[in-house]
This record gives sequence, C-alpha cells and structure tokens, in this order.
Amino acid sequence: MKSKSTPPVSAVPGMVRHRVPSYPQPMTMDDRNDAPHPGAGTSAAASPRPPATATTPGSPTPAARPTTAVTTLLTLATAVLWALLWALAFITTKLALEDASPGWVVGVRCLAAGAVLVSLRARHLPAARRELGRLTLAGLLTTTGYLGVIGFALPHLSAGMAAVLSSGTPLLVVTLTVLSSRSRLRPVHAAGLVLGVVGIVMSAVDRLNLGVVTVGGIVLGCCAVCCLALGTFLTPYLIRPGTDLFLATGWQSLTGAVPLLLITACTGDLVPDGMGPRLVGLMLYLALGASILGMTLWLLLIRRVGPSRASIAQFMPPLFSIALAAALLGEPVTPLEALAVVPVALSTVLTTRR
Repeated sequence: MKSKSTPPVSAVPGMVRHRVPSYPQPMTMDDRNDAPHPGAGTSAAASPRPPATATTPGSPTPAARPTTAVTTLLTLATAVLWALLWALAFITTKLALEDASPGWVVGVRCLAAGAVLVSLRARHLPAARRELGRLTLAGLLTTTGYLGVIGFALPHLSAGMAAVLSSGTPLLVVTLTVLSSRSRLRPVHAAGLVLGVVGIVMSAVDRLNLGVVTVGGIVLGCCAVCCLALGTFLTPYLIRPGTDLFLATGWQSLTGAVPLLLITACTGDLVPDGMGPRLVGLMLYLALGASILGMTLWLLLIRRVGPSRASIAQFMPPLFSIALAAALLGEPVTPLEALAVVPVALSTVLTTRR
C-alpha cells in the first residue's frame, strides 16, 4: 500500500523548517536515495523485478543521469537568460528615463505587458478567481514596490549600482526566513550575509565618490529591494501550484501598474516630452523582454527550485549590468567596483547553501 506523502518542509535548505507549497526541483543524489524504486507499491506480476546491475546501492540508474543533467542545464539556462534580460532592463530603463518620467516608464511598461498576457490567458481567469487577491498583493510588491520604486531611484543611481542593490535580495530573503521560523542562523549563512553587506557598501562608497549616485537614490533602491525580497519570500504562498504563470505575471503587472499611473497622472507627467521612435523601441523591450519574458522566467525559477535557491541567480545581473552600462552608457568601472561584485556573488551562494 502506498503511504500518503506529507507536505514538503523547506524554505532555506538546512537552516529553517516551515511548510510551504511544493515546487518541482531538479532531483539531487539525496533525493534519489529517498525516492521509491521502480515498481514500488505494485505487485510482482504487474512490475517484474529488474535484473541486478553493477551499480552501488542508492546510485542513479543510467537512464536517470541524462534526465537529471538535462533538467539541471535547462534550469541553469533559464537563470542565465533571466539575468541577462534583467541586466538589460536596468540599462533600458535608464535610457527611457531621459525621455519620460519614472512613473510613466514603469507604469506603461507593466500595463502593456499585463494587458497582453491577461488577454492571452483570459480563459483561465474564471478558474483563477480565488487567486486574484493573492496575485494582486504580489503585484503591489514586485511591480509597484520594486519596479516602480527602482524606477524613481534610477535617475539618482547608476545602472550598475541598481543591479548590485538588487542582488541583495537573497540576503533579505534569508533574513525573513530566519525571522519567520525563529531558527538559528547557520555560520555559513551568517558569513554570506556579512559578505553581501560588505560588497554592497564597497560598491556604494565607490559610486558616491565618483558622483554617479546620491544617498537618496541608494535609500530608494534599498526600499525597492525590500519589496522584491518580501515578494520573493511570499511567492510560494501567493502563487499556488497549478496557477498559470503567464496569467500570474500579467495580473501582477496590471495591478502593479495602476498605482504608478495614478501617481503619474496626479503629478502631471502622464504625457512624456520625448515621445518618439527611440522611446517606443525602449518601451517595447521593457514590456516584452523584461516584463513578459523576464518576470515569467523568474516565476518559473521560483516554482522549479524554490525562492531561496532561485535567489542564487541574483548574483549574475550585477556582472552583466556593470559590463553593459560601461559599453552602452559609458558608466565608469573602477577596480573597487569590479572587486565589490566578488563578495556580493559569494554571499548569494553562501546564503542559499544547504
């Protein structure tokens, strides 16, 4: 008789234990050792015993290795593509802000992306009616809170600095997880948090000395990252298994865009001064490439490997963003700026380590 499975216990592996919805993850060696063997729970007649092989107990079968390897490669490719799209979004937003206000740029971007996705997945709306409240909260955190606030911060931040601040998301996710579960912080995670803070401070001091960022811009950027971290932490609770990812992304974009456009209308910046082909092209990339594809890939990563492990990908956008900002925007890259990325990347790996 098959035993009933219990709900998964996770958040940050090896550190905290509270119940969250399960998400498909690439199977590790430990997972395989605990998994039932082929034919378990069936009769001998229905499932004949396979011939003995030379493999050691608990080792994966030859057929399992390629499947696991392909899954891991696909997850890695998804993370790299998301990081590249996210890094380009900082550059593109910075350029679009030369022609329009932050509320207009982010609001129109998210409104267009949300309208496209919701219209394409409209047939799923009746089934997702109970989910819309939770998706709205997720949209207010990730769209209004993160994208909107970082948009207002970017005129006072370099694109590279904005990406470095955003890479602090896993540090805050780990902190929220520890606080919510009242568990002890493991030394390896504590070391990761310290390294992350050191890297972000190094980058901020360097940018401040160069005069390409302001203290107000850094404060706004930190507020935006706090919203993203909270949204990431709550994603497994707000976006349940089985929810259509395109619909989830679209509804978050739509609901998150409304407050931004209302603020823009109240300030009288609803019509940009620099409307032209350049701004239209930038907005198309932000809506299609960053919002639709980028946010969907991010939700896919969280669903596949969980919020903590997905946050490992956050160390890549600063690398891409600093290089792209230097090439496309002419932002200076100092040795200290390049060095600051190292502790940030190490902190992301350590804080999400099992």
